[in-house]
Amino acid sequence: MNLLEAPVPTAGQVYLDHHASTPLEPVVMDAMIPWLRRGFGNPSNILHAYGREAAEAREWSRAQVAALIGAQPQEIVFTSGATEANNLAITGVMKSAGIPGALLTSTLEHPSVSRPAEILSETDTDVFFVPGDSTGMITLERMAEVLRAQQIGLVSIIAVQGEVGTVNPIPDIARVAHRHGALVHTDAAQAVGKIPVDVGEWGVDYLTIAAHKMYGPKGIGALYRRPGTPLSPILFGAGHEGGLRPGTENIPYLVGFGRACQLATEDLEAEADRQRDLRDWLRNRVQETIPDLRINGHPDRRHPGNLHISLRGVNSTDLLELLPGYALSVGSACHSSEPMENPLIQALEIPVEYARGSIRIGIGRSNTREQLEQFAFDLEEAYHKMLLTNA
Repeated sequence: MNLLEAPVPTAGQVYLDHHASTPLEPVVMDAMIPWLRRGFGNPSNILHAYGREAAEAREWSRAQVAALIGAQPQEIVFTSGATEANNLAITGVMKSAGIPGALLTSTLEHPSVSRPAEILSETDTDVFFVPGDSTGMITLERMAEVLRAQQIGLVSIIAVQGEVGTVNPIPDIARVAHRHGALVHTDAAQAVGKIPVDVGEWGVDYLTIAAHKMYGPKGIGALYRRPGTPLSPILFGAGHEGGLRPGTENIPYLVGFGRACQLATEDLEAEADRQRDLRDWLRNRVQETIPDLRINGHPDRRHPGNLHISLRGVNSTDLLELLPGYALSVGSACHSSEPMENPLIQALEIPVEYARGSIRIGIGRSNTREQLEQFAFDLEEAYHKMLLTNA
């Protein structure tokens, strides 16, 4: 492979993996290119024009990110992505002076939340993991039980579960947590730009955003922080981002992030409705044509472009080999040699005969009804072919 040549996409492949990452929108790329070519100034040095224009671009982007989630620009801390933002929120809060008590999170979080939580539990911090219900949702009752029994300093619950797309009741979670004196963080990487998010209405203290989940560039993200809440840096160097995240800011990617937020602001509800219509059509079609199909996740409270299915008696990795024209993700079960030990599989109560046959379909801006009609036909053909092979 010659890395100096542009990669050639698979001919005719339909992209249905928008939860893993989204393609860079052309208008986002157009906004970034001038800064890649000539915007090399360091925004920390405003003594000359190069630095000043870079600093202005950074603050323009900060304002766009804030506007999308109903925040103020000074409440946005730029990071290298959602993983760093989640680590900063979890470790940076729990290691801050004056934070009493333990961490409460769930068994259905992204590893960038669950792994820092596990590391904290190996040191001097108590960590409590609440499971999800059979729809992949965190219930207020289970969370409240822990809050009543333990002194909790921080609650961190994912806004949209990344596999099955279930939308958690974050405003209710925040109210219950605050009633017991706990701060609240939510990983909203799969939510921002796809569903309406307002930090004031949600009542959260910290919120994580990823640009590449919303048609922006990879390697850039942000953490919303409510004013007055504790947060200690986890990286050390100069005083960038209010002393919370040292390192010279990546201005081209920040501009792309800001433009992606602008784009989402312009048509969020209309695009969500379009994707939801496509998703519902596909769900009805595959339920009609594939026997014993399981639809996983909440039937209504879910990411508008998410459809997570389990097929009986097949391995989804093998099934996808029969669907080379589509970019898809296998379900969580297929990442483990023992799928029944997976917390998501346990929570969803997926029977063993379905556990290895999970597929996550992520519909996005580029997808059309025609593409999904062809996909439904090809999926049915591939499934029946596998059944015959396994018979």
